[in-house]
Amino acid sequence: MITIRTIAIAMAIAPAVAAAQPLPQPKVGQCPSGYRESGGYCAPTSDRAPNAVPNVGQCQSGWTQSGVYCIEMRRR
Repeated sequence: MITIRTIAIAMAIAPAVAAAQPLPQPKVGQCPSGYRESGGYCAPTSDRAPNAVPNVGQCQSGWTQSGVYCIEMRRR
């Protein structure tokens, strides 16, 4: 049985899990650094690849441009 407590715990840890694993991104132009083309997506080459998102305008603080994507500048 799913309880409100279970949902609250899942919501609390979801950002940490999402930050831990880079996710494939729809391919738009050349894949960013640390990613490779795979079936219409840019897939991370390893779990140490930076997080990436398609660039819309300027990359936010802590991110840098790589092709048409913004990749997170962090050290793992």
